[in-house]
Amino acid sequence: MYPWLEPVQHRMQENFARSRFHHAQLLHGLEGVGKRELSRVLSEGLLCVNSTETLSSCGGCKSCMLIKAQNHPDLLYLSADSSSIGVDEIRTLNEFVFHSAQQGGNKVVVIEQIEKMTESAANALLKTLEEPAAKRYILMTCNDVSKVKATVLSRCNQVQVAITDKRVSQHWLAEQGISSSAYPWVDIFSEQPLLLSKWAQQEVISEVDYLWKVSHDIASISDINALETALAKDAYLLSVFARFLMQVIKQQLTVQHIGFVQFHNCTVQIEKYMSDHHRILGINKTLSLSNLVFGLQRVLKQD
Repeated sequence: MYPWLEPVQHRMQENFARSRFHHAQLLHGLEGVGKRELSRVLSEGLLCVNSTETLSSCGGCKSCMLIKAQNHPDLLYLSADSSSIGVDEIRTLNEFVFHSAQQGGNKVVVIEQIEKMTESAANALLKTLEEPAAKRYILMTCNDVSKVKATVLSRCNQVQVAITDKRVSQHWLAEQGISSSAYPWVDIFSEQPLLLSKWAQQEVISEVDYLWKVSHDIASISDINALETALAKDAYLLSVFARFLMQVIKQQLTVQHIGFVQFHNCTVQIEKYMSDHHRILGINKTLSLSNLVFGLQRVLKQD
């Protein structure tokens, strides 16, 4: 368990001990905060035969051993690692919940990135959420709660997973060799430590550092191909680059190097760039990136 998750885990354990643990838990928060890890720990506690009151797995019972072997018959995982969660997956969930537990205890479903459910899938899930069977639990994770249907939200206990003390995550990151002394932008993502850890493991962190430097030199950058190559390393880097650019122009406004009109026009350029990439299928990425960079340069050069 990551140290910054422990306060949330303890609150949920207390609710379970007091019989206040809702059958449908929606864990929402930023990508990289650890929602998947928390859902894993909770599912293990719900299935452990020795944690009827504590919601803390023993690690040694038959149920815990089945989980370690990734072969527990009363645990179902659904994930939107692809593009979406469809109605067929939810129908499988409903059938799973309906049948008796093979181990005689609880049954648990974990749905990751529930915001990626199609509308028909969300509608198919509603009845299960409305009429919960005894000893059945659905643990859901979500990066953006605003994208989840209101009818689904109203039937869940919403649990925000967030880092309340950045020093905890910063200390953990430093132990992984990721610190602000090495990378000046690290603290921007201190609320998403697992995202930074993933970048380090996938050797993408140098590209992030490059994007940080480009953002601070956007007024003179000319090598669009190198920038495009860096952005292509990970789909998430597009949002990172936009975030860096926004921070730079906010700093420029604060120190009065640019006026509000320039700030507004830069913001429009960045928002259009991001919108086009999410909205236009088969977009010419090189042309779009060139338009962004040279558009920002024109705006920043205005008196």
